[in-house]
Amino acid sequence: MKSIVVHAGLPKTGTSAVQAFLNANGEVLTKAGIFYPAHTVDKNGISAGNAGSLMERSGHLFVASSREVTKTLEEFEASGCHTLLLSSEAFLPELRGLAELLPPQAQFVLYVRDPLAFLESDYNQRVKRIGHLEPFAAEPDAYGGWLGHEHLYNALGSEAVRSRLVLRPYLPELFVGDNLLTDLLDTAGIDTAGLGDLRLQKVNLSYSLHALEIKRTLNALPLGPQLQERLDVHLQSCPLGPMTYTLIPPSDHERLRKIADDELRSLALRYDIDSLEPMRELLQEKSPKPYHPQQLTEDEVDAVVRHIATVGKHLTRRIAQILVEHPEIELAHPSLRDSFAAAAAELDKATAGRQQRWWSRWLSRER
Repeated sequence: MKSIVVHAGLPKTGTSAVQAFLNANGEVLTKAGIFYPAHTVDKNGISAGNAGSLMERSGHLFVASSREVTKTLEEFEASGCHTLLLSSEAFLPELRGLAELLPPQAQFVLYVRDPLAFLESDYNQRVKRIGHLEPFAAEPDAYGGWLGHEHLYNALGSEAVRSRLVLRPYLPELFVGDNLLTDLLDTAGIDTAGLGDLRLQKVNLSYSLHALEIKRTLNALPLGPQLQERLDVHLQSCPLGPMTYTLIPPSDHERLRKIADDELRSLALRYDIDSLEPMRELLQEKSPKPYHPQQLTEDEVDAVVRHIATVGKHLTRRIAQILVEHPEIELAHPSLRDSFAAAAAELDKATAGRQQRWWSRWLSRER
């Protein structure tokens, strides 16, 4: 019997990196008997994955579609492959509907992340992508509820989903093979012998602490999509400040770890799931990353602005101009105004110097 494997997240579990790899290696996968429908990927390497292969748009949401399911199954049959592999976080809210439309052998694979790591990752993405302004809040329900458990519990409440669901821990120490991709392929029962190099490229890189704080501060400005995109690229390359850190104070970490442990234990008991127990035990013993408060000195702010000026001259001038145009906007780090003004002035001075040198050389040749 042919295999159908639906990878549906959960959120913040490396799905973008997996989809980028699978999408870029479609020909290799097909030769190995794995049908992975191609899809678009944005400049950040992010996409909705194979959402359109089983669902259709309804407003701003995806909903399960019998038409798309039938079309994809026909394409899978025509491909001659033995395994249909699909990946999209957008599948998660629709697993009940998809279970009704897909053949009985379809298997759903979900990864569950450390709730505390999910909480911080969710916060970071909100600062990076949707203009979040407030400092980090160390509460499990601060950003819509950690783990995406609402959708997970909804899926587990369906016998049609639960009987075909595999929950895997999203923790490198517990991956089969080297990474998430090798673990997913092993879970799907796919032989990786002919697939070559299965190392995943980093997608949607995390900011350093300094870069995150500068982005949070600049979110107060009306930069527009184009400038935001440029700023994101340049801040992803910023080497300044801690790269390994937590925003959760030690006292809150102990409190939240207890809440997270209780939730993982409850999940296992309620649905008779033991696959997450090794992760729960490891997380109890794991030391937290070094704590860093969301504070920057004026020198640290200035250093990040100088980095931006080095790699994004036009961006620096535009931000400096917008800061001048909006003196009424309060900034989390007020010294940012002076730093951008100084950086833009230095850029203008350097440009004027180059123009003066060019003019002098031209006059010399004319004489």
